[in-house]
Amino acid sequence: MIDVNGITDALGIPCMISDKMCDAMDEWENAYTDKSSWLTKRVRSMRLPATIARELKRLTLTEISVSTTDDQLNKFMSAVIGLLRRELDHGLATGGMLLKPYYVQNSISVDISPQNHYLPVNFTDNSCDAVICPEVLVLGKNFYTRLEYHYYDREKRTHTIENHCYRSGVPDTLGTVCGLSEVSAWSDILPKKVFENVDKPLFAIFRMPDSNHIDPLSPLGVSAYADAMDFIRDADEQWERILWELISSERAIDASEDLFRFNPYTQKPVLPEGRERMFRLHEITGGDKPFFNTFSPEIRDASQFNALNQILRRIENAVGLSYGTLSEVSEVEKTAEEIRSSKQRSFARICDIQQSLQESLSNLLYAMQYYRDYYTGKANPAAELNCTFGDGVLEDIEKEFQRRLLLVQAGYYDPALLLSWYFGCSVEEARTMIPDNSMKSNAAKLFDGDS
Repeated sequence: MIDVNGITDALGIPCMISDKMCDAMDEWENAYTDKSSWLTKRVRSMRLPATIARELKRLTLTEISVSTTDDQLNKFMSAVIGLLRRELDHGLATGGMLLKPYYVQNSISVDISPQNHYLPVNFTDNSCDAVICPEVLVLGKNFYTRLEYHYYDREKRTHTIENHCYRSGVPDTLGTVCGLSEVSAWSDILPKKVFENVDKPLFAIFRMPDSNHIDPLSPLGVSAYADAMDFIRDADEQWERILWELISSERAIDASEDLFRFNPYTQKPVLPEGRERMFRLHEITGGDKPFFNTFSPEIRDASQFNALNQILRRIENAVGLSYGTLSEVSEVEKTAEEIRSSKQRSFARICDIQQSLQESLSNLLYAMQYYRDYYTGKANPAAELNCTFGDGVLEDIEKEFQRRLLLVQAGYYDPALLLSWYFGCSVEEARTMIPDNSMKSNAAKLFDGDS
């Protein structure tokens, strides 16, 4: 987590992130990176936060298709989708992320930062107009921090970028002000740049679509698993109980040392090779006779796993995933109505995330085009974003294909419509795929059934 108070004090900007939100973002980040406070040498992480974030990312981006009316911007946007496939889960875990484009070598690149790695400092009508992006470099014994401050003025329609540099001998502190020229990598960066005739901020913010129940007054998003943190802790602790049940129930043999041959060099009993962990040796004292006893208790795994499964179901419900994503399918798929209901919940959850992401991509496209047109000196028509996500979250493609095929075979559905839907092409293109009359007899089985 960045030093929120130190940065805002240095630039003289009021801090918009409360201590409660800072603590929550730290907790979400720690859970994502397997550093939760409840983890110990015995209680190990099941890695549920990362699994949840990656599953939501997979469902969100599986069928995404993004295109624009500008061929060059198409290439830039395709590269962004590739970045999202790698970085979106981190944004889902922390509550949001910043997409910041910049022009370099006749191309547009995009930096993606999770919500806890940048500082939003101004919101207008629930839209973020200003952010601070810190960057740290270590040179010798000095720690250099560059604060890139973006702020958009709605009245003047200007977007200003300021760069402030600080030097410190202690990590995680800004230290004293210094020039950008002290760092060779930053020497070509302008201290201030103003862009005029700007309709939107030249960056995009993606936020989770949920209301902020951590701090209702905060405009920041909340983690995808914010409502499930307590259940995630319960799952980690329950997993430790299961492991302990298996370890404590491990078969063992209690035996006296006199039953084994002694090694004259180590003066220790020689146990069967590869079976050393099975034997627990005891010394013989007084007149006790050698003994041999097998320890093999009953494993109570069924009830333990059932408890874990119920916890996983609570997590699925809290984060908006369908039953069976984390829990055991055999335990949850009881009725068709229950399956349908849980899939509807997952579908609604993913649709909300996709809508928020689409809005962010639209704002990003504007920023990318502005930078491209500004630095090339060419004014191009405003590019439009065409973004589709598909409905594979709810729809079973194989079952839907069989349903439509039956309608074709019964004569109630046009074969061209089936091919158009299945291959994702136009109806006209689909009609060219249908064999002509001379070949129709060979292809009849496709649409006419087995008769």
